[in-house]
Amino acid sequence: MENTFDYSQVPYGFGHCAVSGCSKSATCLRYLAFLHAPMSRPFLSLLNPRIQETMQDACDYYVSNEPVRYAKGFICTARSLKVGVADTFRTRLIGRMGRKKYYLLRSGEKLLSPAEQQLVISVAKSLGVELDEYFDNYEYGYAWR
Repeated sequence: MENTFDYSQVPYGFGHCAVSGCSKSATCLRYLAFLHAPMSRPFLSLLNPRIQETMQDACDYYVSNEPVRYAKGFICTARSLKVGVADTFRTRLIGRMGRKKYYLLRSGEKLLSPAEQQLVISVAKSLGVELDEYFDNYEYGYAWR
């Protein structure tokens, strides 16, 4: 991920942190969001600094700025399924994700988190699909949580 921080990627309502003295502030998305907040946002959702004082070095609200690899689409996996198990694959994933989310993730309109990637791989393997690559593409981004 590039070194520039794009504030437009910060989700609405994401909690910011203004505690510069924290030992983890240099790698915390909450602090980075605070530092890069534009002047056009006069009010921010902000962590109460008195809470951080009680936590010492173990912040419960820390969110790492380490990029995460998201998958984009799994049409290649869906096409690899035998006709007899395609419905089972789709049904199992829809049961866990919901219909709309399944189709958004499958097509790549919505990115798959690492946990969702593991779910797709697990279901595919349980139905006998062994592939070198289960996803159509990948992107790196922050895990805003």
